[in-house]
Amino acid sequence: MSTPTQTETASKTPLTRVRDLWNDYLPYWFMAPMVLVMVMITFFPGAYDLYLSLIAEPTFNVFEAEFVGLSNFETAFTRGGAFHSFVITITVVVSALLLESALGFVLAALVAGVESGRAKSFYRVLFIVPMAVAPVSLATIGRIMLNSEIGIIPYVIETGTPFAAPNFLSEVPLLTVILLDTWNWTPFMFIIFYAGLSSVPDTLVEASRVDGAPLWRRYVHVIIPYMKTVVFVAVLIRLIDLFRTFGVVYGLTNGGPGTATQLVSINIYEQMFINNQLGVAAAIAIVYLVLVVALCNVIIAKVGFEGVWD
Repeated sequence: MSTPTQTETASKTPLTRVRDLWNDYLPYWFMAPMVLVMVMITFFPGAYDLYLSLIAEPTFNVFEAEFVGLSNFETAFTRGGAFHSFVITITVVVSALLLESALGFVLAALVAGVESGRAKSFYRVLFIVPMAVAPVSLATIGRIMLNSEIGIIPYVIETGTPFAAPNFLSEVPLLTVILLDTWNWTPFMFIIFYAGLSSVPDTLVEASRVDGAPLWRRYVHVIIPYMKTVVFVAVLIRLIDLFRTFGVVYGLTNGGPGTATQLVSINIYEQMFINNQLGVAAAIAIVYLVLVVALCNVIIAKVGFEGVWD
């Protein structure tokens, strides 16, 4: 004698079983496309990059490739200029991040202190404009404006100051790259910091003002601690993005003169597409990925996401 459960199960049609399967695992079905995309654009390329870094030359049959161990990593740091490019990249990242954070916060504080609503709207639009410029366009415009013969910036320096304008792209290329990136991405920090300043309760600021705290103490002891999570998220996002810098620097200096502005991303590009050293390029990319992920995890562990999702 069959039980009611057995009878009910046997009476289900294939369409009903499919519907039940869909309803029972609905969250997983919604997650499946994103997981598939992540596997295709992240995990698979990462695994293939690791494979390339351990072989001499890629072949159609992955099992026939010549395994060379860590030879590509040794070549990358002895003859591939990886160490030099890491130093250049860290210099650019740290300098640009500090400048963009400081300028972005100052601009956000100045705009937040403006009383007129129309003036606030004007300044917000004005400060966001540089971020709308595409990297290649920015590099092209920068090369023209910094040209020692026809550039507007050398002309203004020579006519408006007692100093001679340097050849920016050959004499101070690294500083030029840092300042150009700062001009391009300070608006990003401005937007986030302005939103953070707008969220600070007026009662806290007013209480500190009533207690006689000067302006700098209000920022140091009240406003900035309240914005800790906002500052942390902005700095972390911009830090990761700075490590990905390629287009502006390559379009402006091509990594030169020599290797003066050869970021890790440019070094990887040159090793792979110019020198045809796929294994060396993959080795540099693997080391770079590990260092960036480790650095971001250390920052997250020390500062933490506490309060970010509140």
